Amino acid sequence: MSNLHFKSILPLLGFMLLSFFTVAKPKEHIVYDAIIVPGYPFAPNGKMSPIYKVRLYWAYHLYKTGRTKNIIVSGSAVHSPYVESKVYALYLVELGIDPKHIIIEQRAEHSLENVFYSMEIAKAKGFEKVAVVSDKAHSIMIKYLSNKFNHEISADFTPARWRFVIRKYWNKFDLNIDHYKAFQPDFIHIAERKTEEQRKLGTSGHLWKPSEDVCWTYATDLLR
Repeated sequence: MSNLHFKSILPLLGFMLLSFFTVAKPKEHIVYDAIIVPGYPFAPNGKMSPIYKVRLYWAYHLYKTGRTKNIIVSGSAVHSPYVESKVYALYLVELGIDPKHIIIEQRAEHSLENVFYSMEIAKAKGFEKVAVVSDKAHSIMIKYLSNKFNHEISADFTPARWRFVIRKYWNKFDLNIDHYKAFQPDFIHIAERKTEEQRKLGTSGHLWKPSEDVCWTYATDLLR
């Protein structure tokens, strides 16, 4: 391996090493007031993305087993003309979760913003015990970015146990949603709205500012 190639992968190796320390073992005895599920781009190809399955089936499991009272789904229409949090909400309703307990945050465009906007909602609603729920790689990335850019996240991390999800839930459900309920007709791709430098700032969490008005809706609004 050349020195140049070795130097090029040093950040990745550092990230992998850091990941060993940054995702603590889930606190299985805690009942959360809410969990935060960060969004992911939706593609209407008739198949549920594996990322969706891991994140949403794990959120479903935590809700159904009494580990959380509410689910905050977060994400705007960023890379496709579908509001990510609304797609999540539609799937969770299809899974049988009470839509009054599914809270929709639809302004976040980056992973750290998923957490920041959702934590504002949690605070506004008086939720004290909150956890971020995603796949393990994404949880590691959020922790890494928050540490690198000096952001404090006052929430636990309860990453999905993907082997458990695959064994217990992977082929259990046949979900069909009306994804047009999450469609945003005036959609413009983030790469056309923001420069590369702005997107980097968004990734670092430095475009986000505390909201003057904290906004959210419920999954019940999608069903009307």
